[in-house]
Amino acid sequence: MFKHNYILYDIVKRSDVEYFEQTIIAFDLDENNNHTVTSINSSLGDKTIDFCKEHNDAQIISLWDSKAEIEKYNIGGNKRPNQLDFIIDTLEHFRNWYIIQNLSFPISDYIHQQPQRKFKYQEYEELFNRFRSDNNANPDMVKRALNNIAYFKNPSAYLAKARKNAGLTVAELKALPGFTWIDPKGTAKD
Repeated sequence: MFKHNYILYDIVKRSDVEYFEQTIIAFDLDENNNHTVTSINSSLGDKTIDFCKEHNDAQIISLWDSKAEIEKYNIGGNKRPNQLDFIIDTLEHFRNWYIIQNLSFPISDYIHQQPQRKFKYQEYEELFNRFRSDNNANPDMVKRALNNIAYFKNPSAYLAKARKNAGLTVAELKALPGFTWIDPKGTAKD
């Protein structure tokens, strides 16, 4: 689930005094770069860099999960790209902290645990095959999903490739329940 703010934990030095700092990075569409950054300083107490690292590691895992979810459900519109920009910018804030602290960035290990991201043509072909095997597919829904120009930049090329990979002619594809909208003028060539 998309979180609207993250907290970067740090120990900062101001006028030779160390403070515990929490920097709140909040999603805000009305602001430059779609986010605000607010720092709150408090007494150091028993906080250490290890404490900060532990909490920052947890924030990064949450950021990575949000990024994966946004990419999975990004099917057009402006909302998801803005959220993704916020996540990427926030990850940069954290990455900079790890560099300054001379610590390894934990996301590199976390990335290796994630499933490999698919190319657009692979996503399209999976969607195509799911609709192709669905005997109750709604043609309007299939058309809307497969012709989503905001997500698939050239859906007709993806459709032609997916159809050829499935070994179907235009007529055979058009005979399937969800694909009755294909080639309404009957002019397509195989």
